[in-house]
Order: sequence, then structure tokens, then C-alpha cells
Amino acid sequence: MTHKDRAALYSRIGLVLLSFAIIGGVILEPLLRPLWSPPVSVAQR
Repeated sequence: MTHKDRAALYSRIGLVLLSFAIIGGVILEPLLRPLWSPPVSVAQR
């Protein structure tokens, strides 16, 4: 396996992993939003 073939293989694997991460983030974002920003209560007099 030449250096060029290995670089192409690694870049292809990286793009697949990146696409899974983006799709997973889009799916999980609505579910995780309440954990990231808990409701803030404002004290009123």
C-alpha cells in the first residue's frame, strides 16, 4: 500500500466518522438541550 493510497483510505474513514458525528449531533441535540441549559428562575418581588 503506497503512501497516497493510505492517505486516501484514512481521509475516507475520517469523512465517514465525521458524517456519523454530525448526524448523531443533529439527532441528539433536541434530546440533550434541557441538560445543557437548565431553566433559570427569576426571583420577583
